[in-house]
Order: sequence, then C-alpha cells, then structure tokens
Amino acid sequence: MKPYLFQSVWAGVLTVVLLVAASASAAENEAETAYTDEACIECHRMGSEESDRHMDVEAYRASIHGQEETSCQDCHSGVVDDSHQSEEGSGAVDCSACHDQERRHGPEDAPLQCHECHTTHDIRAKTDPASAVHPGRLPVTCGECHPATAGADDYFSWFPSFQIASHAKGDFGIAYEKANCLGCHQGAGAHGETEPINDQTCYKCHYDQDTAGALWGEMHPVADRQTQPVIFAAASLYQVFIVGGLAALVVGFFRSRARRRSRQNDPDGHTG
Repeated sequence: MKPYLFQSVWAGVLTVVLLVAASASAAENEAETAYTDEACIECHRMGSEESDRHMDVEAYRASIHGQEETSCQDCHSGVVDDSHQSEEGSGAVDCSACHDQERRHGPEDAPLQCHECHTTHDIRAKTDPASAVHPGRLPVTCGECHPATAGADDYFSWFPSFQIASHAKGDFGIAYEKANCLGCHQGAGAHGETEPINDQTCYKCHYDQDTAGALWGEMHPVADRQTQPVIFAAASLYQVFIVGGLAALVVGFFRSRARRRSRQNDPDGHTG
C-alpha cells in the first residue's frame, strides 16, 4: 500500500472514531442534563424545598394525564434545562397542542386559562364526581368568578326573588337543576361555542335573554337598581321590615325591663 493511501485510510478511521466518541459524549451529557419525571417531581412535589411551585403527585397520578402516563415535558415543553428557573414563562402549557377547544371564556381581551376551570394537575373526566367540571362541582368552580349567579347566598335577594327550582320536564331522566350551570349555558358558557356540549336542554328556554325570566322571576336574582329594579325594591322593603322588626324587639325589651323595675319599686301598685 502506498504511503499516501495508508495515511488517507488512517485519517478516515481516526475521523470516524472521533465522531463516534463525540456523539457518545454528547449523548452522555444530554442524558445527564435531560429532565426526567422523577427529577421534576423531586423538585416540585408537595413539601419540597427545591422550588416554590408544588404539585400533588398522588392527585396527578389519579388524573387523566397521569393515567395516560403523560410526561411532565409533554405539557411543559419549554422546560429543557436549568434556565427555566429564571426564564419567565418557560413552564407555560399550551393545551391546544393536543386539544381542539379554544380559550374563549371570560373577557375578550384576556380569556381564562384552561386550568382556571379544569385545574392544573388534577384534571379528571367530566363524569368523575371529583372533576372540577362535573355537574355537582360546577357551583364551586363557576362560583369562583360568578358567586351570585352560581347560587351563593345573597342576603339582599334570596327572600324577595321568586324562582322555580323545578318545573314541568319533558324528560324526567335529565336533571334540570339551577346548580348545573352548563345545563343552560352549554358551550357558550364553557368555551364560547354555540353547539351544546351535553344533553341538558334548559338553554332552549332560558338562554335567550328576552325569555330568561319567562317562567316566574329571574333565574339569577340580584338586588341591583339598574338591571333588576323590582328585586332591588323588594329587597329594600325587606330590609326595612328587618330593621323595623329588630327595632321593635329592642324597644319592647327595654319597655319590659322598665315595667319590671317599676313593679319592684312599687309592689302594691301605688303611684305618685
């Protein structure tokens, strides 16, 4: 073999060896620095002092994503190295990467984030009673932003409002309940859509603002002078009766004490 040919072959072999070694070294370094779910959990589990952002690991494992073994970086795709500790927004989640629903609930300029209704790591199926969007949990979830309309007690309006908790139903197999927010608001109340998202048909009668109180009174009574003046007037009158009744009780109490003292001072009933 000619010397120059031998040198070329040797140079090629050396190059291949160096490339393989570099690749192995890079893979080893990547393996050392790449995050695993275990590493994420170690920092972010409840009680960890490694981070101030904590998650309930058991709740996540019971969630839909946990049962499907979705990894942390499947959702937090922006977290690739230690820079996420100082880089603002690196841990943000884009749910639209897997889900078609858009965030259109809330103010037009700043719609709510998905997790504000569905929670972050404890996301359950809507049929699961533990789900934040299960019909039985909707008054709590929706009540975070809409306490009065979600059924929270309103001292000024619960008494004078005339509501029908149940009425003639076309299908007794369906629960037409005021507490089931999506029974009326359907997709419009959830994701800004017009198509119904469950089998509730309350919206056919109550979604139209012109017929919202057609049965008997307001569905969501609020003692507001501008929007519901009748309820405001009734609530004001109710307060007058309450205050007047309390005043009468106080006056009656002091009069009773005065009469008792008078009898004690003059047991024979003499005057003057």
